[in-house]
Amino acid sequence: MKYVIIGGGIAGTTAAEELRKLDPESEITLISLEFHAVYSRVLLPHYVKAKVPRERVFLKKETWYAEQKIEWIVGESVTKIDPVNQHVALSDQTEVAYDKLLIATGGEVKLIEQDVPGVSYFRTLDDADHMLELLRALPLEARAGIYGGGFIACEYLNIFKHFNIATTIAFRGAHMWSRALSSEAGELITNHLITNGVEVIPNAAVVEIHGEKIIEAFSVGDKKISCHILGIGVGIEPDFSLMREATIDVQDGILCNQFLETNMPNIYTVGDVAEFLDERYGRHLLAGNWMNAQMQGRCVARNMFGERTVFNLVSSYATNALGLEIIFIGDTSRAHAAESRLIGSIEAGGISELFVRNNRLVGAILVGRNSDRAVLTKLIQEQTELTDTSVILSS
Repeated sequence: MKYVIIGGGIAGTTAAEELRKLDPESEITLISLEFHAVYSRVLLPHYVKAKVPRERVFLKKETWYAEQKIEWIVGESVTKIDPVNQHVALSDQTEVAYDKLLIATGGEVKLIEQDVPGVSYFRTLDDADHMLELLRALPLEARAGIYGGGFIACEYLNIFKHFNIATTIAFRGAHMWSRALSSEAGELITNHLITNGVEVIPNAAVVEIHGEKIIEAFSVGDKKISCHILGIGVGIEPDFSLMREATIDVQDGILCNQFLETNMPNIYTVGDVAEFLDERYGRHLLAGNWMNAQMQGRCVARNMFGERTVFNLVSSYATNALGLEIIFIGDTSRAHAAESRLIGSIEAGGISELFVRNNRLVGAILVGRNSDRAVLTKLIQEQTELTDTSVILSS
């Protein structure tokens, strides 16, 4: 059996590792655009803040691939997927045949149009190295800017706070995670940022950068803000051109069933790029987080090996903005929820928003109420019929 995996991140590498355990004699090829061995993106902020050394970010040594008899192709991209003849073409013109193919490519960060020294992105280890270079070159009394209102923006907030850099954050919505959070939860986060000395600029549809040799400022509308480093966190954007050419179905991600199989025979997908059928919610979901990627990697290996296994996980992701915990659990799509219920308040310093369908909890967003996490996750897992949420959670 010849397994080929496109993508050397945690999802693809976990799948390769599990396949080797299941099938000691198979051929496994792992194709990675990056030159690094697999590393923890979760640890990158700790590396930037010097809380862990660079070598501890890596989850595998470079020798691990050969020890596991995994062919590790680095620095190459896939230029074509041929589902009929079952091979992929690489950027160096070589072709790699497969019996089973896994797409675990993730996505690329969305870039802003202007690019001058001082602009920072934060997804890869190379991005982290670049950010450290920028931070070391900052003048005294430097100012930082952030454009974005999600998870990466939170990482920038915490990093700039760690280095005692005065910060302005601008985002496109009325508040952070404007499409996901209630206005109350959004206001709670905004108040917390302001209390911690951050200048907050909402509804910033367009940001213009000033400076040629190095960034000097950015502006939103008529407001110009001095800054010496600007962190960009406006999401990721997968490239589906190869999948469309190979007639692999895509929507917001690569569509797959509960076994992580695409519509094309012997082609599977996992990780940030996978839009998978979740039987618990009865719809396709995208879940771009570390836990999801790792667990999908384990599950898909069993399916590729021939052990039919449904992917079943109540996915969750936690971050914090200057000490305020923010947690997403399960299906948090407002559009797909029949109703939402708020527990807590701005005044109390914590809000949990519950997303309900058919009188059952399908998802929740917790802001400043980490203690609710275990009970809500259990309710989603067990598909418990709700009665009075104020009894379940103390308001």
